[in-house]
Amino acid sequence: MKYFIQTYGCQMNYSDSERLTTVLKKLGYEECDHYSKADLIILNTCSVKQNADNKVYGLGEPFEKLKAENPKLRIGITGCAIRKCTGVRGECKEDIFRKMPTVDFVFRIKDLMQVPDILQKLHHVEGGDEIKDLLHYFNINPTIANISQVFIPIMSGCNNFCAYCIVPYARGREESRDMSEILDEVEKMAKRGAIEINLVGQNVNTYKPNDASPDSNETPFTQLLRRIDAVKGIERIRFYTVHPKDMTDDVINLYGELKSMVPHLHLPVQSGSDSELKRMNRFYTVERFKDLVTKMRKKIPHISISTDIIVGFCGETEEEFMESYNLIKDEKIDLVYVSKYSERPGTLAQKEQKDDIPEEIKKERFEKITEIMKSVSFEYNQQFVGKTVQVLVEKVYKGYASGKIPEFKMCRFKSDDQNLIGKVVNVKVDKAMEWCLEGDASI
Repeated sequence: MKYFIQTYGCQMNYSDSERLTTVLKKLGYEECDHYSKADLIILNTCSVKQNADNKVYGLGEPFEKLKAENPKLRIGITGCAIRKCTGVRGECKEDIFRKMPTVDFVFRIKDLMQVPDILQKLHHVEGGDEIKDLLHYFNINPTIANISQVFIPIMSGCNNFCAYCIVPYARGREESRDMSEILDEVEKMAKRGAIEINLVGQNVNTYKPNDASPDSNETPFTQLLRRIDAVKGIERIRFYTVHPKDMTDDVINLYGELKSMVPHLHLPVQSGSDSELKRMNRFYTVERFKDLVTKMRKKIPHISISTDIIVGFCGETEEEFMESYNLIKDEKIDLVYVSKYSERPGTLAQKEQKDDIPEEIKKERFEKITEIMKSVSFEYNQQFVGKTVQVLVEKVYKGYASGKIPEFKMCRFKSDDQNLIGKVVNVKVDKAMEWCLEGDASI
């Protein structure tokens, strides 16, 4: 039988899908390239943004037709949209069963070890005993999609109940993996050819494993970064996500010191207004964010800073929005993941605040943030013209090879060579656009 996984959302979701893939392969399923060919479809969902929910619910109708054509087809849902229980239709109550009549089962990602039993009921598959016996889904070895760029979860859950966010309810409180377990996974991936390690968690700065050194003056996350940097073959370390209130100086001090710390940091601010941050339950000020940016640029002047901005949050005034706009412009934040606020059932904002900003105003503010970001990004990218950058190739498509440079900018060059995927290529940049660099490769 064949399976297809569709993943939405953050890096954590993609990392989770790699562990889910391992489970399905151990049960004898074979991957296919389109859901229309599958006997098993699993949607790994994100519930942070409304459009992510819409993508999932909007797929219900095609599944009805597919099920009529293939009676063996089973549909499963996991990820942040599943918060209450794990099981098949009729055994547990999740709103998604009502919204999507074609769905056969759901599971919280932390219950991944129960999937073999569920599929034994639905598809009569055998095996997976070694999966069922594991204590935590982190212990499942991932099936890596791109061995040169590996996503490794270091923790799960969140203790920060931001007013707009459902993650603490969906994933629970913070749980940290042992450092020794993470390092073992990093070393295995390095031996297989990993060049870039992406550490993922809802708030990596509060990483607190059981085996951190108690005598160290550095935080456990800093201890982990130092040890990963020492692993042979690892050239780049990135991490997601940081909370500004928890970002520490000892992590900042690693920039420019450790060879593999890339000149890029994703630092989500969400709003440039202190009054709005207070309503969002974010527990820091705009000045704190600016101070962190200043410290990072003292370490690495050309560092790329990316962030998240929510427009149209409950009660957002024009003045508050302009504070966000001006923060991006004045601090020269060169990449912004901007989203329009939408209510998440069960969150503090949904319970206690009013979603009172009209959709047309949200759209207008979204476009304004996008425009100023494009301007800042274009200006930032000009520094690379005439310089040689290192591109870690991710794909080769329609005559171009492309990938990220250490500063997290996409760069492309002409090539049809699929063997370049996973390789680091020197490219002399001759053109810098808003979202992409372009140049000639030295191969």
